[in-house]
Amino acid sequence: MTFTNIFIAIICWLCSMVFGAIAIWAFKRKEPMHFWSGSTVSPEDITDIPAYNRANGWMWTIYTIGMILSGILSLFNILISVILLVVICVPGTIVLIIVYNRIYKKYKNTTVSHKIASSTTKTPKAIVIGIIAFIGIIFVLVGVMLYYGSKDPVVTVRDNSIQIKAMYGINIDFSEIKEISLVAESMNGIGVGTRTNGYGGFGGVLKGNFDSDYQGEILLFVQADSSPTIKIDRIDKKDVFISLRDSHKTKQLYEKLKSSILLK
Repeated sequence: MTFTNIFIAIICWLCSMVFGAIAIWAFKRKEPMHFWSGSTVSPEDITDIPAYNRANGWMWTIYTIGMILSGILSLFNILISVILLVVICVPGTIVLIIVYNRIYKKYKNTTVSHKIASSTTKTPKAIVIGIIAFIGIIFVLVGVMLYYGSKDPVVTVRDNSIQIKAMYGINIDFSEIKEISLVAESMNGIGVGTRTNGYGGFGGVLKGNFDSDYQGEILLFVQADSSPTIKIDRIDKKDVFISLRDSHKTKQLYEKLKSSILLK
């Protein structure tokens, strides 16, 4: 579990607190709950106000549970969490509107003319701003994560170590390196295995900790379908695999790493 996992989980749970507050507000209201900020529903327009408010409360409760679930999933698999989050925020908002309209039509009093007046009990502006801000933050985080996660790792040779700058990046001391080799196969051909704490993004990008049937516990910074693949065998630590989008650049990096180790 990394800082990114925890940070996304916290964002999801903060959002769930906002929507949960709306749900509780709906359950406890004496007057009919409204959906749109700046509008109000007259008591005369609703046939059964307690039932109408409960329906609204359950609608927001289900939405809140989706946010909570997304936060829990982010602790184990960021990609699945992000997909669920996007579904909740985009089509989920449309579903909210549809469900609310059905609730309103179900409990609408057809014996009086419907009127939406200027609200004297408006949705608190802080809640509206909070919802917009949280959704905006979520989309920014998703964009940054996908961009950062899809980038090739930046590998730098230092005086006594190899530094890999990337999601799940590390520093590898020369003293722990047993061998550096260039494997002709892609990581898919070598055997990726099961992700234990890592990133599996779009386009076959794999970063982080994996458990392979053939290689054991490994650390990946690879394009899964790109070959060749650099393998860094480490003494009593997880072996590291690196492959870049450009096969030629992977070969150049291998030569650089190999020559640097030999010179030390």
